Amino acid sequence: MTYHQAAINGVSQFSEPFGLPVIRDATIEDAEQIAILGSKFHNQASWSDIFSYSIGDCVASLENFIGQTNFICMVADEGGKFVSFGSLVLAPVYFNHQHISAEELFWWSDPESSHIGIGRKLKKALDQEALNRGASSIQMKSIDLLNGDRMAKLYARDGYRPSERSFIKRLV
Repeated sequence: MTYHQAAINGVSQFSEPFGLPVIRDATIEDAEQIAILGSKFHNQASWSDIFSYSIGDCVASLENFIGQTNFICMVADEGGKFVSFGSLVLAPVYFNHQHISAEELFWWSDPESSHIGIGRKLKKALDQEALNRGASSIQMKSIDLLNGDRMAKLYARDGYRPSERSFIKRLV
């Protein structure tokens, strides 16, 4: 289904010409494949020294979150195989309840995918869906170990500005 056909049919689904992946809303049935792809991201991000990854826990979380009005989850689906995925949570800002902000939970593209730029296209679809659901701002993250400088440039090109840095340590 092309973007134009989706708009006519009222479907939140975007496709690219020439067999590129379809960017679409995730369903509960997608949870396991998202979780498996998430484990690849976890390994690449070198987080195993802080916490282990549980595919089962990720599936359970996604099955609980998908379909909630404040949760956006999208995938780039190439004939049943996901090459990119992302999710945002929407909430009022604690000091201004009139301002709804979207915050990234995850956004990643499989580096083995041959579809250059598919992650950025999925990111733009996430941005649009956040706007459609009433968000006035969006906060994205990057992991310094995974092309942090490159991601900063990509975000800047898309109109983002640096806001905070995040740090993590294991307590036990």
